[in-house]
Amino acid sequence: MRFLKVFLIIAVAFLSVLALPSLMPSDSRFSLRPIMVSYNPYPANNFHAPLSSMGLIGLANATATIQTSGSGTAASQSSSPSGQSIRQNALRFTIDNSYFPQTETTIAIDPGNTSHVLGGFNDQKFFFCGALPVECGTISSSISGFTSSTDGGKTIAKSNDIPNIAPFGVLLNSFGDPSVAPSVDGNFFYASLAISRSSFANGIMIAKSNSSLFDNSVSCDTASPISTSNACWNTVFIFGNLARFASTFEDKDRITVDRNPASPFYGSVYVGWDHFDSDGTSSSYLARCDNNLSSCPLVSGGAQPIVSGSDIFPAWTTPVVDKNGNVYVTWCNFGTFTTFGPVSCRISSSSPGGTSFGPATTILSFMGADTTFPGYTVPLGWATETFRTFSLPSLAVDLSDRSNNLYFAIQVCASGHYYAFPSDVAPVANDNPGDCGNGAILFSRSTNGGSVWSDPISLSKPAVNDQPFVTVDSLTGQVYVVYYTTQFDQWNHRIDVVASVSNNRGQNFHQSRVTSVSNEPNSDPNMYNYIRPNGIGGSFSVPQYGDYIEATARGGTLWVLFTGNYQSEDGTFQTDPFLAVLNSQGML
Repeated sequence: MRFLKVFLIIAVAFLSVLALPSLMPSDSRFSLRPIMVSYNPYPANNFHAPLSSMGLIGLANATATIQTSGSGTAASQSSSPSGQSIRQNALRFTIDNSYFPQTETTIAIDPGNTSHVLGGFNDQKFFFCGALPVECGTISSSISGFTSSTDGGKTIAKSNDIPNIAPFGVLLNSFGDPSVAPSVDGNFFYASLAISRSSFANGIMIAKSNSSLFDNSVSCDTASPISTSNACWNTVFIFGNLARFASTFEDKDRITVDRNPASPFYGSVYVGWDHFDSDGTSSSYLARCDNNLSSCPLVSGGAQPIVSGSDIFPAWTTPVVDKNGNVYVTWCNFGTFTTFGPVSCRISSSSPGGTSFGPATTILSFMGADTTFPGYTVPLGWATETFRTFSLPSLAVDLSDRSNNLYFAIQVCASGHYYAFPSDVAPVANDNPGDCGNGAILFSRSTNGGSVWSDPISLSKPAVNDQPFVTVDSLTGQVYVVYYTTQFDQWNHRIDVVASVSNNRGQNFHQSRVTSVSNEPNSDPNMYNYIRPNGIGGSFSVPQYGDYIEATARGGTLWVLFTGNYQSEDGTFQTDPFLAVLNSQGML
């Protein structure tokens, strides 16, 4: 199978670095970092990963004579897993009483009513609740979960899942990879994979909400895993292969909406995705649905010209629509049949409707001779963190009256190639980069409709930096690039979310921390598969911090939906979506 589809699982099990702050190096990299909040109570708060009860007892015995006076570290870091949650500035954006994780977050707000917020995520309990003897409470009918709020994200109104679909009588489960966007009539679109667990028929679907989504008197329950309707969502099948044991596969859907009232396609929702053929090659597909989902023709793929042209390994097909209704699609073309590189990230544009895409322009390239960054590589995984990752691009357009700029971001591996086995040792690409030690977030902008792009700059600091997402405030024109980082942890392990913010249309950026407390990913027991033969780790339910994070902005407010495990469930902290809502004035 084409290596591009194998997003490696990095289950890194760290032993604690047993060193008190007084023994830490005096290097300024440590002295300038803020005091970290540990999930362990004193005195274990001086240690790296969460400790077991026996570990705490042993540590307490060993450090009985240590006093807290002098450094003040213990008092400033007091935090305990015995409580219900870690105090931080984000809301756990799901109602779930199981201990299975939710990942792959997406978010949208209604620009006409910013009190209405919709988040989407992959709900892992679909796989296990009902199949295993575990206490799950409610059972998910699909993987595609959602949460809504009627007060701008302060509280949760509803949390449930998208109904399934049965095109031509073939039952397909709504299978995650969610992407949400507001419609022009106060509702929301939700795109998802659609897959049969029995026959492997698969495709792309879109659901549209109705007024019941924000009506507290109406339940959005889907009756069962074979139900194809609920009171809040209507679904339509876009494209796919309904054959038994289908040899093609649709993946990584992203959506955008034409919001220009003067456009002949006003209200239309575009969905782009990666289409994989049986030989492992891929191409960028695009469909356009009208506002009511009554018609959804392909405009790229099938019988239509392919927007990704002759590229044979494009991935992460992402459409956006500018204020004039013009459609842009970006993707990155990855390597050859035997290599990961070179990687070329491209863009093509069309007039409204998406039926007249021109030649592609290269935004940037990396990994190999004659590229923009020949020494940068694809991060298949991180040597110091549990991410399911790849070099996934993000594209946004300014819809304010400030500009019509396009903005692009992507993560790359800047240094470190751990476990990079040569192809004669392991069946991997000839330029296998291995796990990455240090990543960079690259950013570029275009002021002329994508024809010319600025020299890419790095927005991040040396650390694990992953999964950037670009969004633009549709009123103020402020540009935000949000991403995960370990820069606030001297062990380069705990995770935070930051936003690189530009007040001058992407010319300069300053960084602002989104999360108030660093997240400890290894506190989730789902990160390790205890029943795997010979104890060879792995992840029990794929709760990695992947594949993406999303944000949206309007009128000086930034909403960021990210993966974290700040809340205790069944005695430990598990992975969930968390929503941070910030005022841009506080980020200056």
